[in-house]
Amino acid sequence: MTELDGTVLVTGARGNIGSRVAAALAAAGHRVRASARDTAGLAVPEGAETVALDLTDPSGAEAALDGVRTVFLYPTFGDIGGFLDAAVKAGVEHAVLLSSPAAYDPVEHAGPIGTAHRAVEDAARESGLPHTVLYPSWLGSNVFRDWKDQILAGRVSIAFPEWRINPIHLGDVAEVAADLLTRERFRGRSLVLTGPASMSQREVIAAVAAELGRPVEVEELSREQALAGRPDWFPAAMFDSLLDVAANFGDTPATVNNNVERVLGRPARTFEAWLREERAALA
Repeated sequence: MTELDGTVLVTGARGNIGSRVAAALAAAGHRVRASARDTAGLAVPEGAETVALDLTDPSGAEAALDGVRTVFLYPTFGDIGGFLDAAVKAGVEHAVLLSSPAAYDPVEHAGPIGTAHRAVEDAARESGLPHTVLYPSWLGSNVFRDWKDQILAGRVSIAFPEWRINPIHLGDVAEVAADLLTRERFRGRSLVLTGPASMSQREVIAAVAAELGRPVEVEELSREQALAGRPDWFPAAMFDSLLDVAANFGDTPATVNNNVERVLGRPARTFEAWLREERAALA
């Protein structure tokens, strides 16, 4: 199918996924407008525009949306109704909303993560803006976010190490989003994306150790010990909710699907491939 013309607005372009969406679009020759609340120091692909935009403040929406055909919508938590209304008024044809499986998970949907994402989804639906919701599985970048310091120290302390997850390469998420933004295929209400394998947290850490070429031990914590050791940056309610999910799933295999391959025409990249490409993040 022929690719669509027009500018693509990428919100949250400073983030791990938004930056990759902008890069994938630019690499394919599309016009990109990358936004952030503050564009100072915002790195964008050559030829891309930048624009200051706060999704919760619609005062900048008209300028950001000028000439825009599709929008990558980062899940900013807060009232984004004004921006969505402006997008409809500007004639935006389609948006791709990044969400989280927490929005529909039977345990997590009522927790803080699920509630926040469902609020953004509700706002998009109520606006009338045509959109597709992307639900990527456990992000490969969580390794660095959650365990980097422990990995470097050679010992990761976690609860429920046999909890099975399906790590996804962030580049796959970004490339699927770019495809949906520029071609009228696979657009619909939602699209769940997973990595190609179900892995326990213990196996994920073993894969990291193999990539580094040195041992990384796993210490199993009780739920109470994990809560007591919660990182300061991780909100308590969200941390508690994730432990609920891990306890509920136990060692049940994580669901794996072929949606990345259906959209991109190639298999989803492995977690090991992600580690090889991002090894510098563990330096």
